[in-house]
Amino acid sequence: MIRHIVLFRVSEGTPLERVQEAVDRLEALVGVIPGLRSLRAGIDIGIEGNFDFGLVAELEDRAALEVFSKDATHIDVAMYILEFRKNTDIAILDLEI
Repeated sequence: MIRHIVLFRVSEGTPLERVQEAVDRLEALVGVIPGLRSLRAGIDIGIEGNFDFGLVAELEDRAALEVFSKDATHIDVAMYILEFRKNTDIAILDLEI
């Protein structure tokens, strides 16, 4: 199994509602993309210096991660997030568990 972790910082002035919509859209990917077992997303509790929001997904294997990364529905959500995230402030970690 692969645990896929992604953290984002958003551009200053981004409305919280927009970030929450991204969180909701990310969580809605479960059951849509083959091999995506679970996905939890959320907004940071407000600790200074932390990333603003992120996700933890579990996928069946590396092949499922590849399918996930190329899936049109996932790409649509990623493009939505690109509209308001800081360009260089993203962290991605994929762990085999």
